[in-house]
Order: sequence, then C-alpha cells, then structure tokens
Amino acid sequence: MVDSLLMIKAEEIHKKIEEGKSVEYENVIIYGDLDLHRLDLPRNKNKRKIINSIIKIEYSVIKGDVFFDHAAFSGLVDFDGTVFNQAANFSDSQFQEDAGFSESQFQGEANFSRAHFATEANFSRARFNDADFGRAAFHRNLNLTNAKVYTLRLSDVFFDEGSSISLKDFNFNRIVVRWNTIREHLPFNGSVYLTLTRNFRNLEQFEDEDECYYQYRKEKQARKSKLIPKLIDQLAWLSCGYGVRPSHTVILSLALILLFTGIFWGGHALQLAAVTHGAVSISINDAFYFSSMEFLGRSPQNIGIVEGFEFLTVIETLAGWLLMALFLVTMSKVMLR
Repeated sequence: MVDSLLMIKAEEIHKKIEEGKSVEYENVIIYGDLDLHRLDLPRNKNKRKIINSIIKIEYSVIKGDVFFDHAAFSGLVDFDGTVFNQAANFSDSQFQEDAGFSESQFQGEANFSRAHFATEANFSRARFNDADFGRAAFHRNLNLTNAKVYTLRLSDVFFDEGSSISLKDFNFNRIVVRWNTIREHLPFNGSVYLTLTRNFRNLEQFEDEDECYYQYRKEKQARKSKLIPKLIDQLAWLSCGYGVRPSHTVILSLALILLFTGIFWGGHALQLAAVTHGAVSISINDAFYFSSMEFLGRSPQNIGIVEGFEFLTVIETLAGWLLMALFLVTMSKVMLR
C-alpha cells in the first residue's frame, strides 16, 4: 500500500520553506533528506533558522533523514501518523505553536534534546526506538499517552509551572530521569507510579525509587474514603514512612519515650528502689532514663515502678520491641540494596 502513495522529492518541500509557503501533505512518500542546513534562511538572536511555513506532513513516509535542528518554527508543526525511516533530528529547535507527533513512528534516532515547546507537545501513541529529550523545555504539556519507546531520556528537562507530563499506558523499557524533575508535573496514576518505581530500581536510582514510592502511597492514602484502610495507611506513614523512611521510626520512638517520661514523672509512678514510701522525689531525668530503658526492654535496677502502674511498662516495652524490629527491617531495605 505504501508503494502506491504519491512520491514527493525533498527539494519540493525545501523550496516551499524558503518561500515561506505552507507545507501540507498527507499520505505521501518523501524521498531524500529534509535538511534545513541547505536552506538560506534568516536567523533569530539565538542563531536558530526562522521557519515561517506551516509544516504539516501527516500519515506519510519520509525515506531520508530529517535535519530540523536549530530551527525556530513560528507556525504549526504536525507529523501525525508519519513514519521517519531514518534519523529525526529536532535538537535545539523552538516550537512556538503545537508540535504534533501523535501516532508517528521513529525507526531511527529521535533527537529532541534542548528543544523548546511553547505549547502542547503531543507524542501520544508514537513509536520510538530511543528518544532523547535531554535538557528540553516544556512550557505546557508533554503527552506520551499510549506511546512506546525502548529508552526515553529526560535528563535535566525543564517543566514550567502548571505544565504536566502524561505517561498513562506508556510502554517503555527504561526512562532516564530524576524523580524530582517530574514529581510536581505528573498526574497521579497508580500503575504509572509503580512502573516508575521499578524503573528507578532497575537503574539503581534507589533514592528516586524510595521517593516515588513514598509519593505513590501518600497520594493513594489521600484518595481512600474508608476509615479502616485510611487509618492503616496513616499508621504505616507514621511508623516507618511506608517502609522507606527509617527516620520516621526513630522520631516515633523518641516521641513514645518522651510521652511515657511525662506519664511516669507527672503521675508519680516511679520510686527509687531503696525507698519504700516514696519520700525521695524522682527527677524528670530519672523518669527519662527509666522510660528509655523500659523502651529497650531492660528495666533499671535503681528505679522501680509504683504498684498499680506496672501495665505502663508492659505497653512501652512491647511498643519498643515492635518499633526496633520495624526500624531494622526498614533500615535494611533502604541500606542493603
């Protein structure tokens, strides 16, 4: 079916661009390289070649390389459904209007590094081998819904405030990106978050893995409406940061020790071991020492609990054992990888 399409030479498109005419084709085969380097075009202050033509080549096949790098596109750029047989280089180009690459197929290298997208960058349902968007800038939205890529590079990309990246049903082998780069621009989707978590683990970006999973659990917790599951999630956050923040366990442990210190001291629940009638007062330092030792499961010899308050030591010791076990499990998960 492809062979029956109308054949267009690349030179025809070059001529239209030089003359500032619209380039609008659909269901054609373009032979030769589309190369802006060959064209005598004015440049802007950033030394990008100014392209005033609308570029609209839809559901077509480009047989040669595409060198549209270092260009400033003032009009629409639309390659929806088009197959790039060779390399497609749009690096350091500026798209002032929408950039449409929905359903496009990039069979060679797809290079959009350092590109600037002033409005929508639509790559939904596109197919890539490798795609490089390193240091690109997105001032609106990057749409990769239902797209498929082997390696997507988003190193040092910039997302403007209010912009977003859509990865719903995005099929990829790996994404090279830091979590902090996209965390504020990624709409919540459970499967997307968990897939990114596995991606970070495979790339040995363990800090990003933990932060992504932590954010996933927080977002999921916020959306729960049933009381019991919500309380369980809140307990998981408070006690160990969903299993990725041992600092939560340390803080909770210290808080419990201080809580029981206040109870023991304020309730006059302690006495020196050598005193039978409590004539000697217990200081708050003594109460803190007693609480710390009980938390660790080791009752001090010089300070005893007043009769009737023994249940408090049992509660604190059990809580201490549980939190110490939880700390070891969480710490080993974070450290031993």
